Amino acid sequence: MGKTLKQARGRSPLSGIATDVDLSVRSIRKQEFAKRLYGLLQEQDMNQSDLANKSGLGRDSISQYVRAINVPSPKSLKKIADVFGIEPSELYPNYEAAAVEEELPEQSFRAMSGDKDFMWVRLNIKLPKEKAVKIMGIINSDD
Repeated sequence: MGKTLKQARGRSPLSGIATDVDLSVRSIRKQEFAKRLYGLLQEQDMNQSDLANKSGLGRDSISQYVRAINVPSPKSLKKIADVFGIEPSELYPNYEAAAVEEELPEQSFRAMSGDKDFMWVRLNIKLPKEKAVKIMGIINSDD
């Protein structure tokens, strides 16, 4: 696994935009991971189905990674990296930091113009199932 990533070139199958990627960058986001993965597929003359078969992952999962819809779990990232003969940290160097950022709680409360008795509430928080059900009960109650 001594292979070092340098540069991958190609065009996104979805947008047609050039995906020239500097693979030495050590801090990336989901979109950059997708570009890296697509670039490696092109470099290895592989398609998404090939990667799915070689990694043991689902074709739909690979598609979601390439389209920057989702990122792989640590276990799946390892399987993908193994197919390319690289370390997971070379493929997605700041995986842990990016995963934490994706899961950061988000809350917003906004007054409704013209109706002082109501507010807009937005929550994006990982909660235990029991607590989430209680919140949904409050939201859906007739009070």
